[in-house]
Amino acid sequence: MSTLLFDLFKFSKLLNIEDGKLELMNTPINIVPTSILCNIQKSLVEQLGLEKAYSIIYQQAKEGSISYNREFIKKQKFSDKRKILDWQIKVVSFAGWGELEIALALLDSKEKRNIVHFKNPTFPIIYGKSNYPVDFIPAGFIAGGLSENLGIDLDVVETKCVSMKDQFCEFEVGKPEAILDLRNKLWKKWGLI
Repeated sequence: MSTLLFDLFKFSKLLNIEDGKLELMNTPINIVPTSILCNIQKSLVEQLGLEKAYSIIYQQAKEGSISYNREFIKKQKFSDKRKILDWQIKVVSFAGWGELEIALALLDSKEKRNIVHFKNPTFPIIYGKSNYPVDFIPAGFIAGGLSENLGIDLDVVETKCVSMKDQFCEFEVGKPEAILDLRNKLWKKWGLI
């Protein structure tokens, strides 16, 4: 699928590689080995503790995703939420985070609550075994992207993780209060807080 996405971005002139710079949808990007991101996250968890490290990484990923999505939506003059979501899924998959599945019901639901799956997720596979869900960055990406697409503040909590021996990574999307409550319940159940 990645080769097809590469061709799609390249042929539609949404991927620009020039003079040591890489841009996707007119936004500068970098290619970073997943192991580096995993090691940074592990170091922050060791130094700051799980809750503080999670909060910092998740919030920064969410804010960065909001900025990125705002820019690419504006630059591409997208207005249809389903088309935006389709491109968001393509960008995340192309970037190597895994194969993303989001039920389109989220776009029409008044509840704005849904489940997102990552199949073949790179980050937790490289991260290794863990007693907690490790996808802090993808959770923030999902929260920021969907918040910007739908025009409301949404948060995300990972409910299943390959690092915890689950078959796939699963994220629940919803209103910030509901997600915080769910996260606290799950983290207590897993003995994390």
